[in-house]
Amino acid sequence: MSLSTVMEPTTLVDRHSVVPDLQRERQRASFRTSDLTVAIYGTYDLEKINRIRKLFSHNPKFRLSDLWWMPRSERYLRACERAEEFVRLCRQYKMSDEELTIMQLAVGEDFFLLLHLTMFLPCLQSLADDEQCDWWVPLARDFRIIGTYAQTELAHGSNVAGLETTADYDEGTEEWVLNTPSLSATKWWPGGLAKSCTHCICMARLKIRGKDYGPHPFFLQVRDLNTHEAIKGVTLFDIGQKLGYNGMDNGAMQLENVRIPRRHLLARYSSVDKQGNHKKIGNDKMMYGTMTYTRKQLVMGAGLHLAKACIIATRYSAVRRQFPSMEMDMDSATQADPAEAAAARMGGSESQVLDYSTQQLTIFPLMATAFAMHFTGLWTHALYNKMMAKARMENDFSLLPECHAVTSALKAATTLISADGMEACRKALGGHGFLNAAGVPLHFASFLPQATYEGDFVVLSIQTGRSLLKAVEHKMKGKSPPPPESTMRYIFDFDPVAFMGQQGEGEGGSEAGAVDWRDPQWQKQALEKRASVLIYGTAQDFMAATQKGHNSMRALDDVKIEMCRLTKAHAHVVLHRCFQDKIQELQSHTPPIDTNVIDVLKTLSDLYTLYWIDQTFGEFVLARVLKADHAMPLLQTIKQLLKEVRPNAVAIADSWNIPDNLLNSALGRYDGRVYEALYESTKYEPLNQTDVSEGYYRHIQYILHPERKGGSPQSRL
Repeated sequence: MSLSTVMEPTTLVDRHSVVPDLQRERQRASFRTSDLTVAIYGTYDLEKINRIRKLFSHNPKFRLSDLWWMPRSERYLRACERAEEFVRLCRQYKMSDEELTIMQLAVGEDFFLLLHLTMFLPCLQSLADDEQCDWWVPLARDFRIIGTYAQTELAHGSNVAGLETTADYDEGTEEWVLNTPSLSATKWWPGGLAKSCTHCICMARLKIRGKDYGPHPFFLQVRDLNTHEAIKGVTLFDIGQKLGYNGMDNGAMQLENVRIPRRHLLARYSSVDKQGNHKKIGNDKMMYGTMTYTRKQLVMGAGLHLAKACIIATRYSAVRRQFPSMEMDMDSATQADPAEAAAARMGGSESQVLDYSTQQLTIFPLMATAFAMHFTGLWTHALYNKMMAKARMENDFSLLPECHAVTSALKAATTLISADGMEACRKALGGHGFLNAAGVPLHFASFLPQATYEGDFVVLSIQTGRSLLKAVEHKMKGKSPPPPESTMRYIFDFDPVAFMGQQGEGEGGSEAGAVDWRDPQWQKQALEKRASVLIYGTAQDFMAATQKGHNSMRALDDVKIEMCRLTKAHAHVVLHRCFQDKIQELQSHTPPIDTNVIDVLKTLSDLYTLYWIDQTFGEFVLARVLKADHAMPLLQTIKQLLKEVRPNAVAIADSWNIPDNLLNSALGRYDGRVYEALYESTKYEPLNQTDVSEGYYRHIQYILHPERKGGSPQSRL
């Protein structure tokens, strides 16, 4: 029996008809969504976004609903098809770097070109010298070669210094001989390396006449450009199915005496001449600039990824109705005749799930956090570009420590917040949230690796912690503080001696009623003081550990937990600052931004800040910013903010301007027709292509009719 017999095609979904609940939500908003959209993206970027959105929205090759049911092998083929169309558009419209970044987010699927654009090409541009850039960058820009970044090995990830892959210099032939000398040295995880990429940047230990100079980046061809077969000595394979991210062919690579020219060592910051003389150029830490770039890119996208989950949860919660209206007496509701109760439900007397305070507490602070992360991502992007310009044009690397510290802290915090927040939104969808068609599970599974690759939370917390402890060391040695715009300036402004001297005096901060919770200056000072107390306390503990005779690694492990805490604290200092800077920028915007939009952003900023203060309330008590009896006034303020957000919640979600095809959610549709969409989604499920499944013919009939086993099985009708 065919699917058309089992499930007749439906015309229930009217693409132009929005359900009444969402119509009402949008009509009662205090601002125009288009105004907030401009505040989120800026007029200049919004024009690019809308241009690309038109290219993607009605292009069947970028339709994502097939991800709800597609098996791995087909999904990879579809990813290749999307990649081909992606490149066709790039070539036809001559996309700029900014437009390419937008396109990567607009695809909504994981495929190998993402690694080419976010790691391979930027690595060439930043680590290759001018001559090498002339050779390879034009080819990479036009996708005539496709590359990835091969650093992680089977046994080494975060510990780059421990990489085993070797590149030995052969002076006789002026070549590098690359090997993965053991199973544990196998390159493992690079996206696109398994089946798609022709080249990679391979991190290998540079060795000359037996002397090990540590890991360096090499330009390595891995597949023939005509046949696409693996180059001699290169073994490539896929590492297998993953929890998510299965449009990407994450690969493994083994090398056996693979020879490449001497000049295939990327030579902007380190070079080797014909005689095998190794020379450092500039700051060799810039060799790891690709990781800084990638972390910056992840920070830029974290807010948008979280926003997608929040949009789905907000719209669905506005449409979904459960339990009697809060205006109805509970006893009378439970005693109602079933027919009358059904009629009441159809009449809309059940409560919108979005009206429940617990649902609001789940979704609204996360939406506010998405705004904070988005604005911070834009700032981080500008900081990175400024650092690279100074390094390249002025040979000035002074911003490198700041950029490294802030991208480490923000990548660690924002990807974890986004991953946890997406899962919270999925749970807020109830049972339907477990369906792929809900959208959030697919977004979550694809986003989840971002919390791990390019440094997981613990590893990046250590890097952040080291930078912040170094700032403490400089302060205690009387060195000049960084400029006021530095994200670490507050560490120098904090007086730990005065803080310790206040112990026991005015313990716990202000009286409960004296705190102006919604004062941005109070919020700033509270976040900075909490972070400073954690940072100086960790520095003190680290010093105590070293004085006990512990070596640096053991002493570092003694304070690793504290470093995780201070990394989150430092990240929230930066997030709050960037949110406030954006609001101030918009207040002086030309043409003027609607004051109602500014008010909404202020409310979201307050909610973001106070929610995260509440989540780590004990740390603020420890820092004597707050005391125990501030807990209830803080909660009451948060509840008031939830009430203020509620009338604008759907309009705020709409303002992100994310089209339905990118949300890819039956529950987060703009028109709110969620039940019709869920029903229609089942038509694409392969199990529904026949009434009687293959499982019946092979197995179930023998459970029901054991006498058929060994005889003639029932034939397929």
